[in-house]
Amino acid sequence: MLKNFQVAVVYILTHLGLIFFVYPTDIIASTREAHWAPVLVGFTIHITVIFIYLKGLGYYRNQNIVQILINKNKFLAWLTLFPAFLYLSLVIVITIRAYAEIISIVILADTPIWMLMCLLLGIPVFMIMHGGIKALLRTGILLGILFLPPMLFVMVSSFQNIDFYYALPLIPKDPTNLFSFLTHFSYYKSLFAFAGGFLFLGFIPSSLTFKPKTIYISFIVIFLFFLLSVYIPILTLGEESARQLAFPFIFTIDTIEINWLMFDRITIFFLLSLIAFVMLFIALTLWQIACLIRCSVQKIPNLYLLSAIAIVVFIICLFIPEWEDVERLLQWNSFLRLYVCLVIPSIIFIVGYRHHRQVRES
Repeated sequence: MLKNFQVAVVYILTHLGLIFFVYPTDIIASTREAHWAPVLVGFTIHITVIFIYLKGLGYYRNQNIVQILINKNKFLAWLTLFPAFLYLSLVIVITIRAYAEIISIVILADTPIWMLMCLLLGIPVFMIMHGGIKALLRTGILLGILFLPPMLFVMVSSFQNIDFYYALPLIPKDPTNLFSFLTHFSYYKSLFAFAGGFLFLGFIPSSLTFKPKTIYISFIVIFLFFLLSVYIPILTLGEESARQLAFPFIFTIDTIEINWLMFDRITIFFLLSLIAFVMLFIALTLWQIACLIRCSVQKIPNLYLLSAIAIVVFIICLFIPEWEDVERLLQWNSFLRLYVCLVIPSIIFIVGYRHHRQVRES
């Protein structure tokens, strides 16, 4: 029961860390009305992908994705997992560089970017070195207890300035425009928030088995946060004003005024919560990269392997000078993102289903 709860909490927190910065910007840029439609379509894809992924994993008892593919065929394993390795590597570079930039803009304007990147990379590496995935799952519970209450407080407080008129029309006058967002590349960039946080479910070792039902229940919580991240800026500022901002959700919560609170900016509490969740996501991604490397190189001590990964990631981040370069990397990563969302769950499901049939026939 506790393991199920830990996995579900980490699944929720890692998504919360990815939602509130770039995702609202991309969704608002993809359409001018009925913003619930791109959110719902993206989330439907997310649910379908995870259902197929977990169904395929469920056909194998007590095996993770690496063990399943290697036992089936080593060539198939590398053919399937190498693009995932490239994707996770790009994800961690983009996440560290992007969030260092965001922290610099919003909170620590005088702090060098490289120092913020060291912070975002160093703490997750320390977390993995001292406990691995079991420690990360326990840390997820602790982070949820510490940072979810202030985060929820800020989000509830953000309703003080909303105007529901800005949500209209819920359905476009021309119904054919309901899915016009599919023609905008910014929508496909927004899938980063969905694709980044589900892959770890297949890497969890057999000693930490969990029930898929807990993940399915978590969908409700995640969907509400996705909707709020888009609609709170729109209902507060209006669609046109929110469209002009780089980080509309952060700007919106910065307008909150609470006279009885001794702090001038409650945005700080919200950002600290997001940074904690992002560090958890970075730690999980580093752990997945290390698991993939160990497929071929098993004798490297954990200390040396994680240190080498961290140094390479940090050096690559240093060669990304501007925010425009981060957005370009997000675009390049879109193809690998589609691969991770569509191909890997499908392969796991097909391999698992064939294995299940063979077991039944024998």
